[in-house]
Amino acid sequence: MASNYKITKSDLTKLGLYSVIEQIGFSFERMQALGFTCSMLPTIKKIYGDDKEQLADFMTKNMEFINTEMHMATFLMGLIVSMEEAGEDRTLICNIKNGLFGPLAGLGDAIFWFTLLPISAAICTSLAQDGSPLGPLLYIAIWFVSAISRIWFARLGYSLGTKAVSTISENANAITRAAGILGVMVVGGLIPTYITFAFGEGLTYGINEATVQSIFDNVMPNILPLGFVFLIYYLFKKKNMSVLAVILGIIVFGIAMSYLGWM
Repeated sequence: MASNYKITKSDLTKLGLYSVIEQIGFSFERMQALGFTCSMLPTIKKIYGDDKEQLADFMTKNMEFINTEMHMATFLMGLIVSMEEAGEDRTLICNIKNGLFGPLAGLGDAIFWFTLLPISAAICTSLAQDGSPLGPLLYIAIWFVSAISRIWFARLGYSLGTKAVSTISENANAITRAAGILGVMVVGGLIPTYITFAFGEGLTYGINEATVQSIFDNVMPNILPLGFVFLIYYLFKKKNMSVLAVILGIIVFGIAMSYLGWM
């Protein structure tokens, strides 16, 4: 039966704020289930009031295994609250939750942890390295906005309701791919900032003793750092080398080149 209580914007704001506890009580058996359920309880109590039977059944059904990205979890909470308020069958609600938390995890990871995190960290670290206090302040501001964006995700999930299922299914792959491409482009553009790879002034060629480094600079500035990154990628992707082997190889190469005076 549908609830007589209408969820308000204030309730959804509180739901978004409550969702920051979603990672509490993390376990390998149920993953985020405890925090996920606890985050929704204050809002669900507004729907069912003192009906302990409904509350108990809601908690029991939502204590099943769930593991998704935190912001997307808030979106999923809003969706569940919308369906609970509409009186949808709880088994159906659980099936939709179980079907969505995987794709949502991939979508949230692509947006927040594979795109926003490296881009914001790279930009703010550059500012901090230059001695600007804006670096750490900007980083804090970005992730503060990211944290309170849970409020927006809660409202979005609630407003979309069951329509979100088809929307996510149709667009998740495209959004994830676009976010991944953007992240790779930005991080790639920052390669010269964080990777130093240049031959020393003592390494020359020809009668005029022009430096070897000038050859590469004339072709394209910072081509050596770019080539070095692609070499590392090749070793990982094509040769299946371990991280430890690559790190040790870089250390040995760096020591050898420095000893020879070439770098």
